[in-house]
Amino acid sequence: MGLLDGLLPGFLRKATPIHGTADLADFMDARASFLAQKCIVEFCRVRAGVFWQKLFSEKEFQTALDQARWRAYPPCYAMVAEMVEGSLREVAAGRQRGLETAIERLARMSFAKHPVPDGSPGTFWEDAAALVRGRLAAAQAGAPRPVREIPDPLARMVFDAVPIHPELLTNDYDYIFNFLRMNILRAHEDLLELADRAAIVDELLGAPGA
Repeated sequence: MGLLDGLLPGFLRKATPIHGTADLADFMDARASFLAQKCIVEFCRVRAGVFWQKLFSEKEFQTALDQARWRAYPPCYAMVAEMVEGSLREVAAGRQRGLETAIERLARMSFAKHPVPDGSPGTFWEDAAALVRGRLAAAQAGAPRPVREIPDPLARMVFDAVPIHPELLTNDYDYIFNFLRMNILRAHEDLLELADRAAIVDELLGAPGA
């Protein structure tokens, strides 16, 4: 899975300052990729227990795992998008209504860099953009949600992407939800630390009075 395999090592190496919209798009793409990659892979590894190496060596499972990581990426991106929208809203002041369209535009820029994943419908990236748009619209209908609540309800889509038969899954949804919550909180902390939010909002929406 080129996107995830390529972005994950860079994400782990160092934190990069976020000065403008291009940096923000890279940040969102990398964090969504990390969430999808780690959540699916680590869950399968834990669930397989001592047999994980055998399972991961099977070609059929490798294919299923790759497809699962791609399926998990759009809901993970939508979670990151909601987190970013809430973080920028407080500095956007009267321009906040423009954030929905502006952040969706960043999502589409990221999605356009990647081909449709193998085994996915041709509408995969358009469906992903629609998911992000719907999550942003729901977010703007009220006050920003606490970051710890953002994985609800999209964590269910990530859970449903896990390439393990549902009959073998019991109370495992909590593992997925808690992993996503912990890491979206981490992403939020990093965004607040690394981002020049005022400059980003001005670039996204135009300077006040312009």
